[in-house]
Amino acid sequence: MGVSVRLYYDDPALLAFDGIVTACEPDPDGRGHRVALDRSAFYPTSGGQPHDLGHLRVDGHVLPVSDVVADERDEVWHVVAEPIEVGRQVVGEIDRGRRHDFRQQHTGQHILSAAFDYLLEARTESVHLGLEACTLDLHREVSAEECRRAEDYANFVVFGNRRVSIRFADADTLVDEPRLRKQTGRTGMVRLIDIEDHDLSACGGTHVHSTGEVGMIVVRATERFRGGTRVTFLCGRRALESYRDLRDAVDASARALSVAATDVPDAIAKLRDDLKQEQRRARELADRLVTLEAASLEARVDPAGVLVAHLPDADAQGVRQAASQLVSTPGRLVALLGGPSPHALVIARSADREADAGALVRQVCAAHGGKGGGRPDLAQAGGVVVTVDQLRSFLG
Repeated sequence: MGVSVRLYYDDPALLAFDGIVTACEPDPDGRGHRVALDRSAFYPTSGGQPHDLGHLRVDGHVLPVSDVVADERDEVWHVVAEPIEVGRQVVGEIDRGRRHDFRQQHTGQHILSAAFDYLLEARTESVHLGLEACTLDLHREVSAEECRRAEDYANFVVFGNRRVSIRFADADTLVDEPRLRKQTGRTGMVRLIDIEDHDLSACGGTHVHSTGEVGMIVVRATERFRGGTRVTFLCGRRALESYRDLRDAVDASARALSVAATDVPDAIAKLRDDLKQEQRRARELADRLVTLEAASLEARVDPAGVLVAHLPDADAQGVRQAASQLVSTPGRLVALLGGPSPHALVIARSADREADAGALVRQVCAAHGGKGGGRPDLAQAGGVVVTVDQLRSFLG
């Protein structure tokens, strides 16, 4: 069995072809069968680019191709649901939308990587072309301003509609090739993608014929990654759809805020500041309420200095504040529940009282759920399902 001729090497726009089945065997991953052809335009997953989809036609019978892989011999296998007899002629048809999308993404990646390398000496270490977003990992950190420069230059190349050509060269002749962005480490004949006056790279992937076909390159995000920078980007149709999503989100925000789209950031900043002020006021009011509630509980402290109570409107911070206020009087041991069940719990004691609040909280949690702990003089927990009477039993 000979290795398949890869038709997309010379014509990445080819979407239909005929071929002869040279091998058919059960798929190792249990997905039906896999078929090898004497020649194929299907791209197998490799080089960070996902495989093509499409189907094989056999005498009018259509078999969807769910995966395309290359083995260690460089044979291309097409995964289909049913076996096809060796020697049969098939017609292969490639999913047009998926092929064109990844041609845009892959050429866009070459353009963007070369821009980072040319402008910033930021080398691309790895690439992933995903179904929703694409990433390239740079060997060093880049700033937001540097990233914008690379994005601008990449789109300058796109809008220039430069020629993208495919050629083959012997690896030995490339050692001293000054335009080659990265040495391949390969032997024999090497496939090169040449972007006019911009980039020369060894690559087996599918690409557009001119940079204008990429449409636009948009950097969506950057993040620190393994000492360098991971750049998330979109090209072509994906960039357009991303723009529409962001535009719709900004327009909806502008309508909700009753401001112009360009004023949305300032309006959100004002809302954030107003919210912080209201939160401070709410906290101040809550603190005053807790102080009043704590004062009202003074009359319920028993002769032994013990108080067990429930503050239904208090959160964990409020319960802690009330408990601290109550144990400022000597001789006190206080256990307070806050909010609805499951409750916040705080147990506290005065400095002169012999009790271990932390141990008591752990005992309550062991019996009634929740999680917490603390010091001998003050401990707290959350998620406790316990009544006031049940809680009182732990304090003796």
